[in-house]
Amino acid sequence: MNRETFLSYHNFFYLWISLLTIVILSVLYIYHSPLGGANGGTVLGYSYGVLATIGVLYLMWYGIRKRSYAKAAGSLKGALAAHVWIGVSLLLIVPLHSGFQFGLNVHTFAYVLMVVVILSGIWGAFNYITLAPRIQAHRGGGSQEEIVEQILFLSAEIERIVASGEGDYLLRVMHELDMPFSVSLKSSLARNRKAKELDANRAAILLSAIPENESDRGSQLIELISKKRALIRQLDSDVATLYWMRVWLYLHVPLSFGLLAAVGVHIFSVFYRW
Repeated sequence: MNRETFLSYHNFFYLWISLLTIVILSVLYIYHSPLGGANGGTVLGYSYGVLATIGVLYLMWYGIRKRSYAKAAGSLKGALAAHVWIGVSLLLIVPLHSGFQFGLNVHTFAYVLMVVVILSGIWGAFNYITLAPRIQAHRGGGSQEEIVEQILFLSAEIERIVASGEGDYLLRVMHELDMPFSVSLKSSLARNRKAKELDANRAAILLSAIPENESDRGSQLIELISKKRALIRQLDSDVATLYWMRVWLYLHVPLSFGLLAAVGVHIFSVFYRW
């Protein structure tokens, strides 16, 4: 059984509603023959403009709606489904409103800005849906703080084993295989580009050079280092993913308010010249 996503919410209910709306509006547009040709100044053009404005306002409202924790998760998924499919519909409804007349003016600028906002919104929503479960799977249900605690515990165990060894054999293993760890965004992003799995061949060579009386401690040390590196990779991957999603949000939200302002200027200029 396939898991329902925001796109397929209630058997693609909002997709079918959007397609039906687009078909009806397109048929009316085709059979509408106003004097001077189709444009945003006709009755039909104004009607489509009002519909598009309501759609843009809904897209903005969703940003407030998704932060309402009093609502059920299913209701939020439905709101996201409507948000996405209404946004996609606006990509055609607005050209129908303008009679596909574009130029170097504030009206076309508002449309271009809307396209950027909608496409970036779809990209962001898709990544939130697909990446969030992946991050949770990495954590095994735990938080980033819990992963950090595990890494610090492993680091302490590694140092304890090395301190209990004779000579510098275990110290050499730690220096060559262990990965330094610090809790900061900068260090996580830097490590995320170079963190790799433990080099098994190199580990085997180092282990073979350890005296027999310390081989058990050497094997335990390598196992702990391997677990630590795996946790660091998972943590850094999660941090990098969340960081770039936050960067996307810092771009998407200002663009959305810019779109709202552009739509306001568009409406004002239309009625100012009326």
